[in-house]
Amino acid sequence: MSQLINEMLLRIAKLVAAAIVGAIVYLVAVAVVGVTPSFEVAALCWISASVGLLLVESSPI
Repeated sequence: MSQLINEMLLRIAKLVAAAIVGAIVYLVAVAVVGVTPSFEVAALCWISASVGLLLVESSPI
């Protein structure tokens, strides 16, 4: 049971980390680059942050 709780917490932590990185990417895209803020841009930033975290996590190095 303890391993299940740890696995759930790990997955939630990854989701929160992706949300934080996605929010940073969104803020940079909107404030610095000048992209028009929209839900589509926010979703793309969150997805790209999630994929980036997965690539870093599964790196063979």
